[in-house]
Amino acid sequence: MSQLNPKQQEAMLYVSGPLLVLAGAGSGKTSVITRKIAYLIEECNMPAERITAVTFTNKAAREMKARVSKLLPSEKTRGLTVSTFHQFGLQFLRYELIHTPLKGNFSIMDSDDSKRLLMELMMRDNLSGAESRELVGKALK
Repeated sequence: MSQLNPKQQEAMLYVSGPLLVLAGAGSGKTSVITRKIAYLIEECNMPAERITAVTFTNKAAREMKARVSKLLPSEKTRGLTVSTFHQFGLQFLRYELIHTPLKGNFSIMDSDDSKRLLMELMMRDNLSGAESRELVGKALK
């Protein structure tokens, strides 16, 4: 905790509800969040499975989880969720699948995936202009 500045310490110690840590690159966000997770588990006796940390990139999520693992023994971090917003959303959809119109084998595709699939289908069916990115783009609109 002594490695954190007063504002970072304040964020780490805040336990009255959800907390958004928003700051620029290299400002210590990951340090605050990883120490906060350890604080919640160690000092507040919160089970790891009740904690969810969401970040923007897979790299940041891996880094955060690795740092928490250095601060706490593995048995205390079992069930901890550290993921990207998109990964968390996907896990949530799969967990709550019964309450959605989706089938169990659903896939999520980005625009590049959609274009690639449409182009493959057009080529398979020998449609003229199947190789035209412009035509594929128009078909997706």
